Amino acid sequence: MNDRCYTLAQVIEKVPMARRTFYRLKARGELVFLQELKPRIGRRPRYRADLVDRWVAGLWDGPRAFRRSA
Repeated sequence: MNDRCYTLAQVIEKVPMARRTFYRLKARGELVFLQELKPRIGRRPRYRADLVDRWVAGLWDGPRAFRRSA
């Protein structure tokens, strides 16, 4: 598995959408490319960087509950 990970702040910087929209979709579980790494280190969640990078690049091949606009 990939060793890189992103914090929530880093994911928000990379994902091309408004912060409010991001939090709303995350709360509904519609951002399927977010996979939290377990166990947490401290209080902040970490997310798999390879999945986020693939989604941002338009290379996501998994199920999409949310499709970003082209």
